[in-house]
Amino acid sequence: MADKAKIEVKREGDEVTVVVELTEEELRAAEDEAYRRVVRELNVPGFRPGKVPKAVLLSRYGPDLFDDEVKEILVDKWLPKAMEEHQLKPLSSPKVEIKEFQRGKRLVFQATFAVWPEVEIPDELDLELPEAPAAEVEEEELTETLEELKRRAAILEPKDGPAEPGDVVRFKHRDDLYEVEVGEGEEGLPHKLLGKRPGDIVVIEDEKGRKLSIEVTQVYKMTIPTEEEVAAHYGEESWEELKERARAEIRQRKEAERKGRMRLAALDALAEKLGIEVPPSLLEEEVEIELARHGKKEELRPEVEEVVRRRMRRWIVSRLVASQKGLYPSEDEVRNMARSLEVEEDLVRSRWIFERAADWILEHAKKGKEEG
Repeated sequence: MADKAKIEVKREGDEVTVVVELTEEELRAAEDEAYRRVVRELNVPGFRPGKVPKAVLLSRYGPDLFDDEVKEILVDKWLPKAMEEHQLKPLSSPKVEIKEFQRGKRLVFQATFAVWPEVEIPDELDLELPEAPAAEVEEEELTETLEELKRRAAILEPKDGPAEPGDVVRFKHRDDLYEVEVGEGEEGLPHKLLGKRPGDIVVIEDEKGRKLSIEVTQVYKMTIPTEEEVAAHYGEESWEELKERARAEIRQRKEAERKGRMRLAALDALAEKLGIEVPPSLLEEEVEIELARHGKKEELRPEVEEVVRRRMRRWIVSRLVASQKGLYPSEDEVRNMARSLEVEEDLVRSRWIFERAADWILEHAKKGKEEG
């Protein structure tokens, strides 16, 4: 490789710059390949397909476009070679810059990108993580959940009269139907619908201050069943059984949330311990993508940058742990799980790696006192 190219690698932390200088021999070979690519697609009167002379091709196709084709061929060939030779594993998309180009003689290009941190994850972690307290179900949240279950099991009977407090109004905006319970508050849609009948038009204002017209299509009287009827609606034999089921479901949800917080704390703690940070080029790349989703609002940059930094740092740590500790799922596992959940395989893979890596950290870290 040395006689065909000169490769120089500069590394600062987890940011790498690769400079590749190519010889005349490589440029001639790339020009021949570019000629074969272009000549297949170029139709010139008087010449058979694929037999257009190079001078004619350059005049028809344009020397600048032809040179761009040559540069692309050489970068696509030599950047992966340079990465492989120097065992570089990119984290971010390489930013390529042509530093010097002389047709048929010389090409120097530079690629800058982030690489994976060079850290070893020890088998036993000198890391103390507080144990989050077990999930407890407050009576207030249980009561709120049961009230919501009652409302979902309510019987709705169409009525001809005006909407009264406690009634449900169905209305149409464009081609979509919505339902809302009418209330006695001083403002908002539930208040605006008081006294309305089917066919009435109501003008409301959305969060952006725009005026919207909605049409009332039906008014319903809502009757809440008895507790035993509500229990039967949900397939339980008694109200007490439904209450215990609701309590168990709330506890299960809160336990999942507790586990999720512990996993995030584990990834953050290991990142801090090992001094792992998101390389600037990768952070910049991801922040720009996230800002684009928010309409390129520059005033959001500091907030977006911090959110992206935390997310990407956890992403890096989880994959380092999974790679070094053999926690990556097999493709069959990912495929089967994605099929059963009816979600994308990439989503399953990412979630699986995140959870396995975080759980490994929790298992190998010191157990601390419970959080306050």
